Amino acid sequence: MVRRDLSAVPPLRLVLVCGMLAAAGAAYAQSATPGGMPPPPGMSLAQSAAMRFPQPVRVGDLIGREVLRPVESQDVLGRVRRVVRDQNGQIMVVVDFGGFLGFGNRPIAVPVDTMVLLGQDMEIVAFTPNQLRQFPTFSPAGTADVPDDAVIKVGLAKPSH
Repeated sequence: MVRRDLSAVPPLRLVLVCGMLAAAGAAYAQSATPGGMPPPPGMSLAQSAAMRFPQPVRVGDLIGREVLRPVESQDVLGRVRRVVRDQNGQIMVVVDFGGFLGFGNRPIAVPVDTMVLLGQDMEIVAFTPNQLRQFPTFSPAGTADVPDDAVIKVGLAKPSH
């Protein structure tokens, strides 16, 4: 009769169970809710943005920044093309959205109150990629470019991962 030392089996099971729990936790952490922090019901985007510690930023420093999806994978949604003020005075960030390797993207205007700074990048925290796909293609009619040397306030993000 051959005997095996099975004393290593329980710790192996423990490692396996812990690994499965960690993987499940990481999957759960990637919430379908953008950034895990949509504005609470009844709160406006401006009120929600005010809670993100808005910082003064030169508009010219935003141009060209990558725009990320606020989940652990940090999918790139596009790049900041320009910053405009609409007819109502709201500041909008025009993002080259979608496409593949720079082909097939289109400009969309996203309210600055729905975006945050994360290091050298920006994140859209109030809309999912599916919602952004429904945005109309940006048209400059009725808007005015915000000068590159103008200073606007943009909220800060805590890392999503």
